Amino acid sequence: MRAVTADFVNRSDSPRISEIDQPTISDDDVLVQISYAGMNAADWQYSQGMVKTIPAADLNIMGFEAAGVVASVGRNVTGFREGDRIMFARTRTTGESGTFAEYVAVPANLACRVPDWMSMTEAAATPICFLTSYIALFADDLGNAKPGQKVLIHGGSGGVGSFAIQLAKYGGLSVAATGRAANRDYMIEMGADLAIDYTDQEKGIVAQTREWAPGGVDIVFDAVRQNTLPDALEALKPGGTLVSIATTLDTSNLEEQMRASHARGFRHVMCFAHWPDRLEKLPIVNILECQGIRIPPVEVVELADLQSAIGRLKSGHTRGKLVLKMAGE
Repeated sequence: MRAVTADFVNRSDSPRISEIDQPTISDDDVLVQISYAGMNAADWQYSQGMVKTIPAADLNIMGFEAAGVVASVGRNVTGFREGDRIMFARTRTTGESGTFAEYVAVPANLACRVPDWMSMTEAAATPICFLTSYIALFADDLGNAKPGQKVLIHGGSGGVGSFAIQLAKYGGLSVAATGRAANRDYMIEMGADLAIDYTDQEKGIVAQTREWAPGGVDIVFDAVRQNTLPDALEALKPGGTLVSIATTLDTSNLEEQMRASHARGFRHVMCFAHWPDRLEKLPIVNILECQGIRIPPVEVVELADLQSAIGRLKSGHTRGKLVLKMAGE
């Protein structure tokens, strides 16, 4: 079967399409023929050996989430049958296969049935961004967000940011979000009360945030990268919380930055290492369906365009979500 692989050990310059054996399944797995696989910033970071949470191997299949059709089920699986449409995410922390492949073996307890109203492209775009946003904002040991609080979301037009804006509003928070000027209307449409152009050096992120929240915001959710740290801390109220998803990056000064945050009286917490053990515990479909939360715009990427798509992810300037086409609908 075809799969997109990367050499984690030698940190090859680019991922490649390889022919590998189709996986076998255990008694508790389902074999999924992948229709589309969600693409995330961690994919290009992973291909360059920057993701520290994945065990090193000479040949690793890329990808962290996907949607597809059940091709076969293990003997202990009762919740799914052949032909079911499912979506799922992989933690990748114990060496399991990625999702950029024609077939993937998935533990049945980590899969979620795709409802009739959701397309397969939307399903492939949902698990990682939704889970990351929800857990970062509301987990007790992370954002611990409460109704009436104010949150600043860095990266409001990306896949994570698009869900984060909506989920924060669902949780009763007021929301400011940063993005490019071209994405201002989009972030407002997602529900942001304030959309900040991060490229506007004259006004600045901190000044605009402080005008909106004079005492500072309760939470900053950094869905971008660590160089947003100075603005994040200046925007926070005393004792506020900075939640970052940048722990996938091999950032040498990360611990130093966290110590500096704590020394100033802020909580600085990381969410990437927290959500893998909670994948199966959130009712994604129920929240989407009952709360009217919209799935961000989805753009389909053909395998032939993989390299250019990874370049776009690296730039950080994608709106919504890219999904890689494997078998299609």
